[in-house]
Amino acid sequence: MGAGPSDLYDYLLPVMPSGKRRRAQEPITITDDWPEIVPISEAEIRIIEAYFGDVLDELFGPLP
Repeated sequence: MGAGPSDLYDYLLPVMPSGKRRRAQEPITITDDWPEIVPISEAEIRIIEAYFGDVLDELFGPLP
């Protein structure tokens, strides 16, 4: 086997941005087009409760 790189923190070349670059003086435009109420399905609720149930219980307490 060959020897590995001696510096593991600086082995990638910087990525050059593609497309038009924004000038520093131009303000950033933020668009919010989400609806006021975002629908969530029953399956999504079950997945959230399965993976984050312990965290939700710590934040809001157990379900009655």
